[in-house]
Amino acid sequence: MPAKYEHHILHDPDFPVIFHFDTLHENQSIFVHWHENPELLFFKRGDAVVYCDTVEINSCAGDLIVVNSGALHTIHSKSPLCEYYCLIIDKTFCENFELPVREIHLRSPISDEKVQASFDFIAKEMNEQNLYFKAAIKAEVISLMVRLFRISPAQPACENKHSRHLDMVRKSIRYIRQNYKEQISIDDICNHVGYTKYYFCRVFREITGKTVIDTVNFMRCDYARTLLLSGRFNVGESAELSGFNNLSYFSKMYKRHMGVLPSETWQISEREKI
Repeated sequence: MPAKYEHHILHDPDFPVIFHFDTLHENQSIFVHWHENPELLFFKRGDAVVYCDTVEINSCAGDLIVVNSGALHTIHSKSPLCEYYCLIIDKTFCENFELPVREIHLRSPISDEKVQASFDFIAKEMNEQNLYFKAAIKAEVISLMVRLFRISPAQPACENKHSRHLDMVRKSIRYIRQNYKEQISIDDICNHVGYTKYYFCRVFREITGKTVIDTVNFMRCDYARTLLLSGRFNVGESAELSGFNNLSYFSKMYKRHMGVLPSETWQISEREKI
């Protein structure tokens, strides 16, 4: 479960939203990341836990989780299949309608029938792409955000009492991302962030929900998956280039984090060549 700052590129400047449908299988997680744009996660099926900064939020079908601007977050599935919509809204678009997404934080989870109807409407418009569908979606997004500001208990965005911990985790994440292909150790990471091993590991797990080793291995496996799918590297080469020096351990970690064996991913790339 690697973490990073996520920079959103809007391919159409006149359409300031990113919308997609995602699926996680049991015990799967997404990247730990953060960004300045607000993100809305609407769960259609299954159970999950969403980690937002220092808060652990349990969610089920019908729940909306608001990831406020700048929050370090990830999702971990707790059911065999977890399905959810992800809606990311450009912060400037919201602020142009006097919605202070960077100054006011909404609380989660939110359960509301009209919220569910909004997501179903947006999904339908995105799929069918009828005339003026972008205008229809933008209007629905603003209507949705206004409703959330009205019905959800909100609080001013202030300096989090755990901000020092969050900064430490962000700094460690950047270091891991820059060095995961090398043989880095927990001691290396601790030296970089300037904290003792016990303190660092405890805080890291409290905030991310994962151990440091799990995070490093997830990042390595995710990169190995990219190499395998490219069709240019076999399992052994992908393992070595990703920072693993033991093939058996690599296969075990890949199965745990990616849900399949690396050989199965490699076979996908081989079939696509035919």
